[in-house]
Amino acid sequence: MARAVTRSQRLLDACSETMERALAMRFVQEVATGAIGDQDYADYLEIEASFVATAARLHGLAVWDAPGWTAMERNARAVYALTTEQADYFRAARAAWPVEARPGAAERARILSDFALAAAREGGYGAVTTVLFAAESLYLAWCGRAHAGGGAPSGPIADWVALHATAAFREGVDALARQVDALPESVPDDLLIRWFGGMLEAEIAFHDAVYG
Repeated sequence: MARAVTRSQRLLDACSETMERALAMRFVQEVATGAIGDQDYADYLEIEASFVATAARLHGLAVWDAPGWTAMERNARAVYALTTEQADYFRAARAAWPVEARPGAAERARILSDFALAAAREGGYGAVTTVLFAAESLYLAWCGRAHAGGGAPSGPIADWVALHATAAFREGVDALARQVDALPESVPDDLLIRWFGGMLEAEIAFHDAVYG
């Protein structure tokens, strides 16, 4: 008997075209080939650090609203990783980087935090889980490819790519997929698709903002 397709897989299938557009972003391609400029990556460090703070808050909300202990545990681990491993990365990368971000870099990319927080206000735990699954699935895919290709410049850029290509990061994405799969049917697929696809569109605008 054929295995039933999970809700998380249905989301990935429904939004595959948007995902491919996201994977083709200029930023993703320039990191993978080593063409990213110093100033552009300096702005990215500012932009991405701002969203990591938002992601930590979203996972914290998911801890509060989690339907059970397993989901609480998964989201608590994500908060810990964001506020330790990833926060440490940004401190070290900014200190090592040859130029500083241009003024207002993070404000240029508010669209991603704005979309995710608006979804959270609309749909609570289900929305938070869905938008984070979208964001982390994108990062797993593009960083996995870039890490395998070996073209990312050594130092902070290659370190950032490698951080999102580990078994631990993949397990985090798999955990989000399981949380999506466990959402009640009272949250319809078309709503999940709107949140997931909208988050990917916001990711595209967010990464394009790196270039001012």
